Amino acid sequence: MARSGALYGGTGSYKTSQVKWFSHYIAKKTGKATLLLSTDGGGWQACEKEVAAKMILPYRCEAAVLPLVLLRKISQGYWPENPDETNPADINLIPINWNEVGGIAVEGWTSIAQVVMRYLPDKGISVGGEDRNKPGANMAFSVPVHVMGEVKMESFGSSTRGDYGFVQRLLYGLVMNFISLPVEYVLFTALEAKTEDEDRTTVYGPAIAGKKATAECGAWVGDLLHAQDYTIARNEEVPDPADPKKKVTQTIMDTVVRYYFRKHLDPVTGIPFPAKTRVVPEGIEALNKKFPGGYFEPTTEWGFDRYLEAVDELSVVAADDPLRSWREKMDAKLGRTAAAAK
Repeated sequence: MARSGALYGGTGSYKTSQVKWFSHYIAKKTGKATLLLSTDGGGWQACEKEVAAKMILPYRCEAAVLPLVLLRKISQGYWPENPDETNPADINLIPINWNEVGGIAVEGWTSIAQVVMRYLPDKGISVGGEDRNKPGANMAFSVPVHVMGEVKMESFGSSTRGDYGFVQRLLYGLVMNFISLPVEYVLFTALEAKTEDEDRTTVYGPAIAGKKATAECGAWVGDLLHAQDYTIARNEEVPDPADPKKKVTQTIMDTVVRYYFRKHLDPVTGIPFPAKTRVVPEGIEALNKKFPGGYFEPTTEWGFDRYLEAVDELSVVAADDPLRSWREKMDAKLGRTAAAAK
């Protein structure tokens, strides 16, 4: 089973940039490329150099292109033979070559949920037993429109309670499929959400359709990192709009992002954001020393890759502990040779 993690945060918190650094980690660790499945609308501009170098092999799943079928088969280890093909009838899925692929990035939980929630009413699909077309149900309606001289009916519908449960189960199944694939690591991204727990307590977490999943989805993966953005003001001399030959002082707002791997409080509300690390217990103290405060601030030179490398390093160190000598003593006591013990 692959190691796994999820990065969640607001729009503009450089999550796609972390996919870039994630691909560098995979290339360094395995010598292989990273697959990028994107259902986000922002694309992968931050990763263009890696895409050009084929360090990242991207595919965008469009909402209108049979997302349920494609998402499930891709999570099972298939990939479009031609990632540029958009016609559903011409998309041919072939097995992924694991000799060339060492990691998978999925952008992201939030957009997948949104795509499926849009797809179900658009196609008039009922997954919870509701009849979307039942008179008076106010779940679906059609509007006529003239197209090329002919009257066409466009159908519209709202999401139902059953849709939310379906999407949550579907997404969980996709995550379990992805992390069962023979790769080093699977990275997911998501937007952040504020919702209520069953006792009406306000909770934060990855944004997924429905309240329940936001509080539970962190358990689906090993690492869960939250991107907290901060706005910092600074003054800069710029040309005066009234007289370009003169300079005036203008306040510029810069954004600094911290990726927390430990639970931390929202600076405004005081409500905690969930986060966790899967470093071995013996390495937690050393990880906190390496990244004081339980976070790292990505730069233009490094990001999520540095975090993963630190976790790897601490895990190796922890493996060389008294437990190894214990095993050697037990082998000697039982008269087993090292070869037999293996």
